[in-house]
Amino acid sequence: MPHFTQNNILVVTYEELVPRFYKNVESIKVLVSRDLKRDYGMRKVQSGCYTKQALIEFDSLPPRIKSELVDPRKGLHVLEHFFKIEKEVVEFYQDYQFWDGSAIDEEKQAIYVANATVLNAVFKLKEARINDIVAKGHRPKRIWQTLCSDATSLKPILKKKYELEHTLPENYRRFQETAERFDKLGKQYLISGKHLNTNGQKVDDATLKMFESLFATQAYKPNFTEVAAAYDGFLSGYVEVINNVTGELYNPKDFPKLSKGTVYNYLSEWDSKIATYAMRSGDRQKLMGAFKPYHSLDRPKFAGSLISVDDRQPPFEYAKGKRVWFYMAIDVASECYVNWVYGTTKEGIITAFYRQLVRNFAEWNLPMPAELEAESSLNSSFTETFLKEDNMFQFVRIEANNARAKIIERYNEMARYGNEKTREGWIARPFACAEANQAGAKPAVMLPYERIVNECLQEIQDWNNSPHSIYTDKTRWEVFCEMQHPEIKPTNWRGIVPYLGYKTATSCNVGIVKLQGREFLLGDNGNICTGDSLINKMKLVEGEQLDVYWLDGNDARVLKAYAYIGTKCMCELIAKPTYAKARIEQTDDDIKKRELMSSYVATLESYGRNKRKAIDKVTVIDNRPRVLNNKFQVRDLKRSSAVVANTEFDDVEILEEFNDDLMSIETGFKSTSLKDRY
Repeated sequence: MPHFTQNNILVVTYEELVPRFYKNVESIKVLVSRDLKRDYGMRKVQSGCYTKQALIEFDSLPPRIKSELVDPRKGLHVLEHFFKIEKEVVEFYQDYQFWDGSAIDEEKQAIYVANATVLNAVFKLKEARINDIVAKGHRPKRIWQTLCSDATSLKPILKKKYELEHTLPENYRRFQETAERFDKLGKQYLISGKHLNTNGQKVDDATLKMFESLFATQAYKPNFTEVAAAYDGFLSGYVEVINNVTGELYNPKDFPKLSKGTVYNYLSEWDSKIATYAMRSGDRQKLMGAFKPYHSLDRPKFAGSLISVDDRQPPFEYAKGKRVWFYMAIDVASECYVNWVYGTTKEGIITAFYRQLVRNFAEWNLPMPAELEAESSLNSSFTETFLKEDNMFQFVRIEANNARAKIIERYNEMARYGNEKTREGWIARPFACAEANQAGAKPAVMLPYERIVNECLQEIQDWNNSPHSIYTDKTRWEVFCEMQHPEIKPTNWRGIVPYLGYKTATSCNVGIVKLQGREFLLGDNGNICTGDSLINKMKLVEGEQLDVYWLDGNDARVLKAYAYIGTKCMCELIAKPTYAKARIEQTDDDIKKRELMSSYVATLESYGRNKRKAIDKVTVIDNRPRVLNNKFQVRDLKRSSAVVANTEFDDVEILEEFNDDLMSIETGFKSTSLKDRY
């Protein structure tokens, strides 16, 4: 708004002129420079800098501009003293929504803002006017007539100064009624009820449902023209329509006659297509692309945070209509392929895939990844076993036929249209959109199975050794190894081996279990048990028949093994340590193994020794009668002796026979020889 400077010069800023009157500031500068040379026209009072604004003298502006700006030296309309557009009013009409979620269009918003602002000014003027009349000792009369007249006379000023237009009634009685209702009901009262008036609609809900039923539920897929023709036949009585649920026969008299264009317009609306297309569509991927919004997710920053798995068939045939099946896993953060298995069919490929995944991470001395995303068809049957959350992975997301949700699909596509496309025998998709991806003039040739597999494995190796898309100074494999997430939990072997491992029946003998040609000791959490822990486990498994679940590593040795009795896990089995027998050849590692094995043996020996010492010695005298009577006698049986049963005696030393020639010792009294005494 124009204002006075300290020198009492009326000025305006560039911001008041741009873009209302001039396109940009540069155009004003050109005019000021030109008029300065002519010594008339627009004059600059102050140049702009960091601390002050550039100012143009108001009186030097063209008459057209001056007429549209407010000259504070001229008198204002009585309502202008109270007229102020408030932010609260503007936001109310901007944010207002009808029951169907639609908003007020901008043209109507401007009218409602003008009406509400004028009425607010009218109430302020009314209060000031009444106070002034009462102060002069008079009684207010015809107050609403004067207020209505003031509001009506404000219209051209609003249009000129504020580019607003109010639509308040010019009849003072209707004006008073509108103002009082506005004061009582608030800003919402001004919103017209005609915005969502549906009285003029040609198609009601029942008719629309008829269109949708004809379009989506027939045995074939009619187009819009066929639906319109069927509807016309229905109205003419040649076509009968029956509700399969209620058995109702629809009456043509209840439905209006409509043009083919009307049928097309209503069936083309989103709220109709989202239902009818879902019922008609046979391609779920295209349906989701058209109607299902997708998430935008930030890429993982650490390797091991998320792996994405899926099957694929490289576009090469080894026999007519036959292609190799691959099942692959990619670490999303590092873009590195971390697992792959292949075969001629899908049979058993998923189990082999997860076994190999465990073997790979064990060989690399890394914990299993934190999260898995996979498709449903092959993985859904394992969601209650090793794919249950916190078993093999902390988090598991299984997507049912949703290619957009698995990022590995993007990498499979890159492989198909990348290096694979340049290889001999590449097969194009039958309906590829891009001409470059369509089949060429020459037919694709069939390749040996071994060649297809070997070339695919070479592609994986080259990919992992190529630069990462973000950390271009490192390969994808280096990023995978060096940027593992620091908070990944250790591998939960107990949640994996019982479901993916092999089962062998065996037994435990003197604390040793034989499995796959090797000997194993009782352990827990990856360590061989000693002390009380070993004794407790020996009480459970020694001499018992065990079911051992085990999984082998890439070196064909047992990677992990657990002993079960029934469904209860008794202990983990740890490979028995071996070390060099010759002491001169023993290393530090051999010495540790010897000490561990000695501790294992000593635990069992010590327990047995302490157990023996704790047993008290007793004598048992059995007086129970052995016979019912003595009617039967054995000849020559002269005597019977008492039998002491179950009596344990200490061993005694048996002395040698005395020699007859014992030295005689003379004494003062009569004595017998030592020999005679015994």
